[in-house]
Amino acid sequence: MEQFRGANALVTGAAGGLGHYIARALAAEGVNLVLSDLPGAPLDALSDEARARGVRVETEAADLAQRSEAEDLVGRAENALGPIDVLVNNAGLEFGGAFLDNTVDELERIVDVNLLAVMLLTHQALPGMLQRGRGHIVNLASLAGKIAAPQLSSYAGTKHAVVGFTHSLRGEHASSPVGFSAICPAFVGRVGMYGRLEDEVPDPPSIFGPVPPEDVGAAVVKAIREDRAELFVGHRALRPISLVYHAAPKLFAKLSDSRRSREYSEAFAAVRKRHADPEDPTAPDPPDAS
Repeated sequence: MEQFRGANALVTGAAGGLGHYIARALAAEGVNLVLSDLPGAPLDALSDEARARGVRVETEAADLAQRSEAEDLVGRAENALGPIDVLVNNAGLEFGGAFLDNTVDELERIVDVNLLAVMLLTHQALPGMLQRGRGHIVNLASLAGKIAAPQLSSYAGTKHAVVGFTHSLRGEHASSPVGFSAICPAFVGRVGMYGRLEDEVPDPPSIFGPVPPEDVGAAVVKAIREDRAELFVGHRALRPISLVYHAAPKLFAKLSDSRRSREYSEAFAAVRKRHADPEDPTAPDPPDAS
C-alpha cells in the first residue's frame, strides 16, 4: 500500500504503550483512525492530537479477551469510519516469570488476546480488503516471536504463533493486493513491558538494548508502504541471531543459558513479580546481574 492519505485504519491497544506511537505515525501520514482499547481506557487526548493533524478519528471500546467483542469490533469500526484499509493488531498481554507460575486463567487470557483476537479481527477485516483490492494487516509480534525467551514462555508462545500466522497469510494471499506484516521489536524504552521497569532492572546485553517507541511507529508505516513480511526493530544483529536460533536451536539454547543471560532473565522476572504482587512478602529481591 503506497498511498496512505485518506486511508482508514483500526488500531487496537491504542490507549497506551506502543499504540500511541503507532497511531501518531499513521496520523502523520494522513490516515484516518479508529482507536480501540478497553472500556474506560483514556483515548481523548490521543484522539484530539490526531485530529489536529487533519484526520478523522473515532473510538470504539472493546475487551478483546471477550470473543463476542473481538468478533464485532471491525464491523463497529467500519460503521463509525468507513471501510478499514489497515488493521493494526497491537493489543497484547504478557505474563512473565517461570512458566509453572502462570495460572490457567492467565494462559487462557494471553492466548485469547495475543492470538485468538488477532485471528478473529483478521477474519473480519480481510474479506472486505480482498473485495476492494486494497489493504494491509499489521501484527505486532516481538523479538520473542523470533527467538526463545526464558521467563516469558507463554508470551513467546503466542508471539511465535503470531509470526507464523502472518507468514502463512502472506503465502495464502501472495497473488492478492492485500499485505501482511509482523513487527518484531526487541526491548522498547519508556513504554510497554520493559519500559515500565527499565529504571529498576539491570541494562540488558547491548545487542538487546532498548529502542524508542517512535521507532516502532515508523516500522509500522514502513511495513505497510513497502509490504514487508516482517521487520525487526532494534540492533542490526537481531536478524542473524534469529537465523542461528532456527538453524541451530541446540547451540542457541546453550548460548541463552549463559550466566549473564540467565541472571538477567531472573532479575527481570523478580522485578516483574514485585510489581505484580507488591504486598507479597515472598517476592524475591532482584538478583545482582551486573
